[in-house]
Amino acid sequence: MGTAEQSRKLADLLQACAQGDRAAFRSFYDLSARYVFGVTLAILRDREVAREVAQETYVRIWRRASQFDLKSGNPLSWVGSIARNCAIDRLRSDRARGFVEFSDTVPDIAAGPDPATQMLDSMVIRRLLDDLRPEYRRALLLCYFQGYSYNELATVMDVPVGTAKSWVRRGLAALKEAMI
Repeated sequence: MGTAEQSRKLADLLQACAQGDRAAFRSFYDLSARYVFGVTLAILRDREVAREVAQETYVRIWRRASQFDLKSGNPLSWVGSIARNCAIDRLRSDRARGFVEFSDTVPDIAAGPDPATQMLDSMVIRRLLDDLRPEYRRALLLCYFQGYSYNELATVMDVPVGTAKSWVRRGLAALKEAMI
């Protein structure tokens, strides 16, 4: 199934889910479960916790299926955002209880529907991140892979909040420039 065809199929299934169609939800789950688990695992790095958060993600998807609009984006991007937010919520909750520490490794994000392409993307991102200034790299890793807010980032990196925001913004700009 091609990417456009898969997006259309997922969008149709989401519309059916919004109408309460449980069979459509089961099909949607079957088509997207590897991707959702990959997103949660990349952020949480614990298979059991990632499975729990993936389940939470699907509860949110079921409840919010009517909010998806194909005009606003790809269904997998929408689902990925929900999964990422669920995983970050769990990280923040665990961190507040003292269960999570920072790791300076880039997670393997190649668990989506097209493993070869995503593996290549993962390797490119790792190389690009390695080329960044250390403070930009760490700021991006903390924000995007560990779910830190700007205030938490500033505290951990022992800099003002404005500096933390600047590092994230500059790091993203440097990544964008390197990808052009």
